[in-house]
Amino acid sequence: MTATEKTAEHTPEDVAEKQGTGTTTSGRVLRTAGRFEHFFNARSRLNLLGYVVVCARYTHISGAPLSKPVLFAALEDVIRQNVALAARFVPSSSEGVWIALSRVDLNRVVNFVDQGSAELPKLIEEIFVQPSEFLEDMPQWRLVVLRDGMVLFAYDHTIGDGQSGLAFHHNLLASLRRVKLIGDPVLEHSGIVSSLPEDAKLTPALEDATDTTVPFTMMIREVSKLLFPFLDRKKGASWSGYPTQQPPTLVTHVRLLEYTPEQTSNLIKLSRDHKATLTSTIHTLSLIVLSRTIYAQPANHKYKHVRTYIPMSLRPLTKAPRSAICNHVSVHAVYHPLFRSPPATISKDTFPWEKASALTATLKRKFPGSAHAIGLFKYLNGKYDEYILGMVGKKRPGALELSNLGAFPEPPTKEGEEVEWHIQEMFFVQADATLGAALKVNPVGTAAGGLGISITWGKGAVDDEFAEEFVKAFDEGMRVLSQ
Repeated sequence: MTATEKTAEHTPEDVAEKQGTGTTTSGRVLRTAGRFEHFFNARSRLNLLGYVVVCARYTHISGAPLSKPVLFAALEDVIRQNVALAARFVPSSSEGVWIALSRVDLNRVVNFVDQGSAELPKLIEEIFVQPSEFLEDMPQWRLVVLRDGMVLFAYDHTIGDGQSGLAFHHNLLASLRRVKLIGDPVLEHSGIVSSLPEDAKLTPALEDATDTTVPFTMMIREVSKLLFPFLDRKKGASWSGYPTQQPPTLVTHVRLLEYTPEQTSNLIKLSRDHKATLTSTIHTLSLIVLSRTIYAQPANHKYKHVRTYIPMSLRPLTKAPRSAICNHVSVHAVYHPLFRSPPATISKDTFPWEKASALTATLKRKFPGSAHAIGLFKYLNGKYDEYILGMVGKKRPGALELSNLGAFPEPPTKEGEEVEWHIQEMFFVQADATLGAALKVNPVGTAAGGLGISITWGKGAVDDEFAEEFVKAFDEGMRVLSQ
């Protein structure tokens, strides 16, 4: 069965044998899916989008390990409060729905491995090459637990954006802290989570939570680009690595960088002093390093621009809490001129702070209308597969994606309450090897106040030597700026 056939294997009649209770033969209908969710689901079913992974290392004040019974008890608490973790997407040729599972078997969802965080990059790479599973009795997420308490939450992009990874760990940490209040220590747990709340609801789809109407001028501009590609004058002179892979690949290379709370605090203060944010500073540093790496190859001197993507959380517009697992995100995509003579070394004094502060101002100005871009999916008329497959083998649309999850939202505690569980290191990693930007830089603020950054690239998107040079120079620049 082909991926396209799998997408259409459920008809509206299959998922809509509705009774008066709002259920189908396969489970209770939670709600109709949004177009944005359809788009991500199509990419996953076509094996063109791997899992999103957000990692966090859990520690107990006693030094006790994160045992299976304790974790399962906490996960049951999390699932009961977040029905997205007990739901599956049932697609159709026109309109799909979210169905509630009757139960979640954690023994099949959670995998304990006898490895430590030193093997983290390799483990994440192994997760990325696993095609997403769409089973009738399984949710669309998996958990991998390492012996040192590192927990890898891997989830299909259909159920959540990057912020949803933070939300999961926020909820899990809060539940772990509650487990000890339930009564006697947790000695065993079957791993079966059943009898889920009948009144549980999914967070509304993005299109139902805020206005995604496409302004007329935006529609004309985007349609013109499709009909007359030559109007996108910067595209031909922009570097974006190699064309999207044909045949597609899920193979993704992962590199992880860590910065201490002191380094992170210094970098944030330095950015603010120059009317910039951490996002715009990291973006500007990435452009400098990318320009230097590109122009190190004479054949690349013809390029003048790069197109970059900066995802923006829409939760302030949709009113979705940071603890919600949902897909409420848009993206700021724009061409940036390459630095024709990028500095050989990075320093605080010579850093182009004017570019960083200008980007900060631009993102602030663009944010209120950023949801309109999601409205463009309406004009695909449900032909997601055709649109997605049409990008394979073509010029890669972007050079760099910078997706900053921001600071970890620490769960609130009562005054005087003894907190036993904590989170230390954190990483946010995403793949999108075939169709995504050539390089991806993914920062996340740790619960301890530090910063974890992953840099990824798909096999064949750029030469490995090129990517490794970018990682090395980027890390050197970060350490200089954070001194």
